[in-house]
Amino acid sequence: MLTDDFYKIIDTELTAIIEKYKDDNYIKKNKSATNNQKAYALLIWFLEFYGKKTDYSSYITDGDEDSSCDIVFDNLDNQGQRVFYIVQSKWNIETNCNKIVDKKDILQALNDFDTILRGKKEKVSTKLKTKIDELQAHQRANGDVKFIYLTLSNNNSKADDNIKSFIENHKRTRFDFYDINRLKVDYIERRFKKIDPINPLENYYNPEESKIHIEVQRINPTSGNYIRVDKPFEAYVFLIKPKTIFELFEKYGFSLFFRNVRNPLITSDFNREIEETATDNPAYFWYYNNGLTAITYLIPEVRDEATTIELIGLQIINGAQTVYSIYKAYSEANPTKRSIIDSEALITLRLLKSGGRDFDLKVTRYTNSQNPVNERDFRANDDIQVRLQNEFYSTNYWYEKRRGEFRTIPKGVKRVPNIVFANCYLAYQLQDPVGVLNNYRQRKDTRKDLLFVSHKDHKDGLYEKIFNKDSKFEDFVTSFYLLDIIIKRTSFDLEDTFSSNLYHLLSFFKIVFTKYCKSKFGEKININLHVQKLYNVSDTEIIVKIFKFINEYLEKEFNLNGDEKSFDKFVNFLTSSSQYERVKGKLEEIDINSEAIESIELKEDEEVVNIMKNDEDEEDKNDEF
Repeated sequence: MLTDDFYKIIDTELTAIIEKYKDDNYIKKNKSATNNQKAYALLIWFLEFYGKKTDYSSYITDGDEDSSCDIVFDNLDNQGQRVFYIVQSKWNIETNCNKIVDKKDILQALNDFDTILRGKKEKVSTKLKTKIDELQAHQRANGDVKFIYLTLSNNNSKADDNIKSFIENHKRTRFDFYDINRLKVDYIERRFKKIDPINPLENYYNPEESKIHIEVQRINPTSGNYIRVDKPFEAYVFLIKPKTIFELFEKYGFSLFFRNVRNPLITSDFNREIEETATDNPAYFWYYNNGLTAITYLIPEVRDEATTIELIGLQIINGAQTVYSIYKAYSEANPTKRSIIDSEALITLRLLKSGGRDFDLKVTRYTNSQNPVNERDFRANDDIQVRLQNEFYSTNYWYEKRRGEFRTIPKGVKRVPNIVFANCYLAYQLQDPVGVLNNYRQRKDTRKDLLFVSHKDHKDGLYEKIFNKDSKFEDFVTSFYLLDIIIKRTSFDLEDTFSSNLYHLLSFFKIVFTKYCKSKFGEKININLHVQKLYNVSDTEIIVKIFKFINEYLEKEFNLNGDEKSFDKFVNFLTSSSQYERVKGKLEEIDINSEAIESIELKEDEEVVNIMKNDEDEEDKNDEF
């Protein structure tokens, strides 16, 4: 989703808010001041979207004497601690949504925040003065304060030192910057993945690091009512009540599942069946449900009499649907029904002590093996996968890191599995098209995708080769744009690409295009950014001409219009690293000038890829695409 498109969505929602609250005193007072109205509406949107607070008037503190748009309010966090929040919104026109917010605007906000903290803000409304007085009392009680700067522009890193200095000068104070990109990521999470983002209006506590108390059930008072496994790794099996699951999710939300291969499905027939069992037949729940598997960093020694245990960190790696369904059923039940559910329903909890990242990943893999989970699903929560997905939100191609994670997509946006991006990147950026085709062949036989398998687990694993600290968004997006350009000039789909020389074209394109640009511009330019520029303005003719040049070069190199033996050599070249390197070396030695490339003629609907389809390929279409 392009930033401009997201801005239009938010601006439309802000206009609707202004119309909805047209009788609001501030909106009426600023009827001719669009900027003030939109900044005010943005605060209302922020409260409703994140905090789900509809009674906005009790939070926004602006009055007739205060022209800025601020929120000052206090709230109890999920640990029962009181926190004061100060939010300031900065609305801007559409032409500025792709720009970086002016540093002076951030410094002005920091100055305003400092003034509020010191209680020196003048000419404020009675409501704001009351909240500032309460804030100062909260500070004297050594309470926590959080500032949020809200803008529909991009963050400006040049103000980072100023923000750091502000935080250092005000102890127990935090600062969050919510720019248009962060808003877009959270908007997509909720609207299109149906997952609630982390609420900035509450303190966030990471369940992987927190001390967590879990109540366990003892059916027989003369025994421990749990199973303990000592070797080779410490583990327990407990019984817990729905109330325990409800309280865990109420406190930590979806962060309980960061290490899971899938998040809960907000709406599904399977979830509804779990909810109905918990609500209508709670006594049957344990018999119908497999329970949960969780990992913790520290399990204390458990006494036979214990009904509560303290854990250090917790991640539920199997059973996300069960947790969310119980939470939903329990939260919608009245007090009497909750008592019935707790008195009759039990859930099995398998609790394992963490054995390190590799062990935890394997446990996650095997506990989910009864479900159709692909290799890439086990990598979906890796930092680099999250980063790439967020960066691809700036385009109209959404990077799908886990199957089915997007419940819906907006008009004009396409969902693309990360396996597609990985193949393009491996061929173009890493210059290994042979690896793409060989992995595809073995994947058909083993169902194991080495693109997402570590070299530690398989000698040919490619994951760290593709996804590492040097993996850049601009390289991934360029690789994919080139694939998209070719596909638009052909009559086949993604699966057909593995029965062609397409990935070799991607690899050789980098060599030829670099030579072309050097000849054309006489200076070094960023090749990838230049490709993106041409793609974004739909000026791709020169790119297609280069693909045609490479394809004709390969046809001559292997005499593809000759006998069957020549064709066999070409097929061998596609999957042989030594043959690929031989041909690549020859291509690198060729002198290429821009005039020769530009003089190439393109016929309408001309395909620039050699396709080698066969019956086996047609019968073995991979449902991944």
